[in-house]
Amino acid sequence: MHAPKALALVILAGSIFTWPLIAADSPPRLREPFRTPYTGDDAKGSHVLALWTFDDDEPLGDASSGGHQLALQGAELDRQGKFGGALLSKPGWPVADRPHSARAARAPRLSPSDAFTIELWIAAAEQLDAEYPEAFLIDKKYVSHAGYQLILGPADKRGGRIVRACLGFGDHSANWHSRPLKLAPGQWRHLAFTYDGRGTGSFFLDGAPWGGGMVPGCGPVAPGPQPLTIGDRNGSYYHGFPGRIDQVRLCRGVLEFRPVAVERISDRSAFVRMEPGAVQRFRLTNLCREPLTGAKAQIAVDGMDPAESEIPELAPGKSFELAHPIDTRLRPGAYTLSITLRADKPEPIETTEDVSLRIVARQPKRMPVVMWGGIAGDLDRARAIGFTHGLGVPAETGRVWEAGQPTDAVDGQRWQQARSNLDEALSKGMTLAASLSPGAAMRSNEAYRRVTREGKPVAKEDVCGLFPELVTLCENVGASVARSFGDHPAFGAALIHTEVRDHASLCFHPHDLAAYRAASGAEIPAQAGSTRGVDYAKLPDFPADRVIADDDPILRYYRWHWKDGDGWNGLNSAVVRGLNTAGRDDLWTWHDPAVRVASVYGSGGQVDYLSQWTYSYPDPIRIGLATDELLAMAGGGPPGQQVMKMTQIIWYRSQTAPEAKPGAPAAAYLADWERQQPDAPFITIAPMHLREAFWTKIARPIKGIMYHGWQSLVPCQSPSGYRFTHPETQHELARLVRSVVVPLGPTLLSVPGAKSDVAFLESFASEMFARRGTYGWCGSWAGDAYHALLYARLQPEIVFDETIAERGLDGFRILVLADCDVLTRTVVERIVAFQQAGGLVIGDERTCPAIRPDIRLPIRTRSGRAREDKAALQQLAGDLRAQLDARYRRHVDTTSAEIIPYRRQYKNTDYVFLVNDRREYGSYVGQHGLVMESGLPETTDVLLNRPEGFVYDLVNQRPIEGEKTANGLRFPIRLGPCEGTLLMVAERPIGAVRLAAPASAARGSQAILTIEVCDKAGVPVEAVVPVELTIRDPDGRACEFSGAYAAVDGRVEVALDIAPNDLAGMWEVEAVELASGLQAAAAIRVEGPSPWPPVERKPEQTPDAVQPKG
Repeated sequence: MHAPKALALVILAGSIFTWPLIAADSPPRLREPFRTPYTGDDAKGSHVLALWTFDDDEPLGDASSGGHQLALQGAELDRQGKFGGALLSKPGWPVADRPHSARAARAPRLSPSDAFTIELWIAAAEQLDAEYPEAFLIDKKYVSHAGYQLILGPADKRGGRIVRACLGFGDHSANWHSRPLKLAPGQWRHLAFTYDGRGTGSFFLDGAPWGGGMVPGCGPVAPGPQPLTIGDRNGSYYHGFPGRIDQVRLCRGVLEFRPVAVERISDRSAFVRMEPGAVQRFRLTNLCREPLTGAKAQIAVDGMDPAESEIPELAPGKSFELAHPIDTRLRPGAYTLSITLRADKPEPIETTEDVSLRIVARQPKRMPVVMWGGIAGDLDRARAIGFTHGLGVPAETGRVWEAGQPTDAVDGQRWQQARSNLDEALSKGMTLAASLSPGAAMRSNEAYRRVTREGKPVAKEDVCGLFPELVTLCENVGASVARSFGDHPAFGAALIHTEVRDHASLCFHPHDLAAYRAASGAEIPAQAGSTRGVDYAKLPDFPADRVIADDDPILRYYRWHWKDGDGWNGLNSAVVRGLNTAGRDDLWTWHDPAVRVASVYGSGGQVDYLSQWTYSYPDPIRIGLATDELLAMAGGGPPGQQVMKMTQIIWYRSQTAPEAKPGAPAAAYLADWERQQPDAPFITIAPMHLREAFWTKIARPIKGIMYHGWQSLVPCQSPSGYRFTHPETQHELARLVRSVVVPLGPTLLSVPGAKSDVAFLESFASEMFARRGTYGWCGSWAGDAYHALLYARLQPEIVFDETIAERGLDGFRILVLADCDVLTRTVVERIVAFQQAGGLVIGDERTCPAIRPDIRLPIRTRSGRAREDKAALQQLAGDLRAQLDARYRRHVDTTSAEIIPYRRQYKNTDYVFLVNDRREYGSYVGQHGLVMESGLPETTDVLLNRPEGFVYDLVNQRPIEGEKTANGLRFPIRLGPCEGTLLMVAERPIGAVRLAAPASAARGSQAILTIEVCDKAGVPVEAVVPVELTIRDPDGRACEFSGAYAAVDGRVEVALDIAPNDLAGMWEVEAVELASGLQAAAAIRVEGPSPWPPVERKPEQTPDAVQPKG
């Protein structure tokens, strides 16, 4: 990590720690001797462009080697200068609109081409009173966008004036401002302004930093055509400076005027509240040209008790480091840390530097909303939409490869920028993630390419993941990122090897052959050539019933290839091992697209989350299939592996609104975006599709949601192929996050999925021998069959061959076999046993002949016309219902095929999601007939297969009255276009909310808040109930841990840490359960100083003096 090297610290509260700094690589620039007349190199050095002292025999001459003679224009020479003579200027407009200046003719040296410094001594006259407006000190710009000006602004109400530096850059001008300064008549003050040629300008007053800043988009100053004018403006209205000016100097470079440099060398300025070991470190450097002696440093944070330390004698250019511990118990907010340095020699010095700090509130558990894209430079817009995470932590695979071991993940400059980005993200309550694909980064290295059976590199560039060197590299990259950024709490996640499995062709290095031989005791079958398997119809003597042995040589090889043989799962795990060296429990990893693979367990390796992106067209509910495939994959993965789900913000133009082919007749209608951006290759997802996809995926028990395509979501200055074509999509996403994810996110994370009784087999054997499978794209006949099941209001659970072989089909009542041409012997035996036990098998005309389906689905092929294709699938679903309804009863049903239910369950409480899929062609892309993008409202009756229950609408926070029927509960509901909702069905009605809190708490102590959601008997309900908790201090400010919670088994406990500087007084606590809207409140008195108001201390009375006798 690129932190400065220093001795180890022992941090104790309220202390400053000091230690000598290891010598810097280059000596610092020392302070200019501005308090004395400039002589020698300070007057005539090559860096001095001009120097006017108004002394000697040529008071208007240039004391540098520049030869820039001045000419008086209304100003006068005066003998009462700072060091001898001076230039005397006088008031201009409105006193007298006449020039009062000294002017040097235009010359190239007076227009610095890069960094420069301009300085002068000034002493105000009595005429610079509160009524006098701004005064020009230096003008080489006038009204153009070229050159520079120093302008003393008008007086404020307190008599302070701000100096403004106005610089021209050819096509625009920019301003830098000093802090206010006061000029007493006759008092000499030294003023300097430095500009680094890259946007940063700084002011110094008598050697002390006095304002400035950085203006983006500014480079070197444009050469000005104007003469250089001292003491006034170049033209009318004239604004002379009423007073004297001395020792005016213009130099190349950024010069130094501070006696001591105080530099914050900590790479962090934001800390999580209660974070241990928080510290700020500073480097003090003596910039004087003589030793600094008798120095003391005092550090204080906004009213807290200061800490002081003595500084040993420092020779010119030598440095010392200080460390000050930060009390992160302080209330969340912005703070100023002030470090004041006082010294006796070489002159009396007192200088104060202020730096900003932020203590960031801890947050209740929330559902991650991840922007799969770099947002480090656009955090405010991302946060406003509702994103909690985004990419932004860099790593350079090449430098780690060259090092051959864990090292700095990036170079010093990128490290500093990344740390700054992390600090900004932390201060905004956001988290940044790294995107780490070290294996993919090596694709161009010929030595590690995959090879054919003949030993030649495969046509598609990709690495062989079984090279030990690549495993080591991946682990080193993870460890390097952990080393460089693992200590920062805003670094919270990492994407591991995105979109790599598509490239992974079969590989035949000697070590590949040896690895398979070690795993199986066999050689790679000669028939294996494609990762998508073989065609059983071309295999000689293939069984007529299409049943193969579990250990079939071809099947066994492909199973090894997809689990271990292509190496990517192992490389993913290696990166994770490296990241784990950070020692963080809260740093999580994910891999995507995790189901763009064959249907065997293990995709992603040891990552924490599997994810997959999905394009919502033509039907948004297709995202449900990919999500269920992820859940199936994670179900057979490492213990604890979970699922997140991504929606693509982008749409392929070619698949939704294709451009007209050359020579085709003009379209009858073009949307606005088609006319404005006719070449757009990727467009923005329609808002209604985004809405429906959102509800479809969060209905499943996923742990986070993701989106990709920032340039299509918001307008960007430099758009890529991703185009911003629909302005409402971003607002719809923000609404969904605000109204659903924020209040219900903790509950969504806590409610598990319900065990389905409908299984949908994605058969690996059929994928490898009949080349079936969706591979995460949600297409093919199997994908359409799955959609038909949803329209039939079934809730299928994806199972693999491994699922059936290892766990059987217990608990299922229906098994669906779509595109299951070839099955293994064990799977067939389990299916036959399932049927014999009363289970229903739904197949198609491709179903393995060894299985006799109870119901056969006719295979349908899509026409490419969205409306007709959806109608065909709904017709298929209706026909299936007609065959099923007498033999199968659903847990949740709806009377409309457009309203698709999904059920989760916690104990005996059901959580029913409903999603409205009723759509029509709109005017965004609908004119092309490929996508129905506009939603329509729909009304339905909901039927719950339970004798009783109490229904609550968790989105609208209200109970719903249901009717008890012979078949269970029934109630009507209306959903808006592509809208969804979440209903909680509890065994007992909610009767009250109880909130327990202490009556009082001391500052610096902890208060425990307990919220209980109870039934009418006062017993906490056996459910997960969303609760909104608000904690406010006496000023009404929302305090830490205000937010949404999940009351698991009806109970939430929150530990409230009262800060030492929190407001004393009465705090209000309110808890609202979001099922019926019931609430409870409590008050906590935070104790403060006593007595209050403080008693005014009276001065002690001294006895009258008595004249002694005698």
